Amino acid sequence: MEISGINIWVIIGVVLLILEIFTTSFYAIFFGIGALVTALFVYLGLAEELPTQVIIFALSSIVSLLFFRKRILELFTKNSSEFKEIIDEYAKVSKEIPTNGEGKVFYRGSDWIAYQADGKSIEEGTKVLIKKIDGIKLIVEEV
Repeated sequence: MEISGINIWVIIGVVLLILEIFTTSFYAIFFGIGALVTALFVYLGLAEELPTQVIIFALSSIVSLLFFRKRILELFTKNSSEFKEIIDEYAKVSKEIPTNGEGKVFYRGSDWIAYQADGKSIEEGTKVLIKKIDGIKLIVEEV
């Protein structure tokens, strides 16, 4: 059984959209959209050659990235202002925060991705103070 060009682009698009769910960086979604747009062009018979498909993928991905990423980021960061009441609250490190890396803190019944403002490591079980919110991540400091 041979996989057609349209199937390949749809698979790439869906994988990139799923990847975005786990990364929350708002980059993969636009390349996923580019792959799905390319699949549409292949389906319509407008892009049968691979070089044409790659150009359509690149252009549609970059155009969607340039025009929509900033708007989507604003949409998601605007909602983070609703959580300002958790600033200066205490939490407990549930997964070690490595040097210049991300760990997790337990706050009000759930784990949040967190990192230390100064980039220092914080051991599991340590009490921390929430200093800032960066999207869906908390910036904390050891108490």
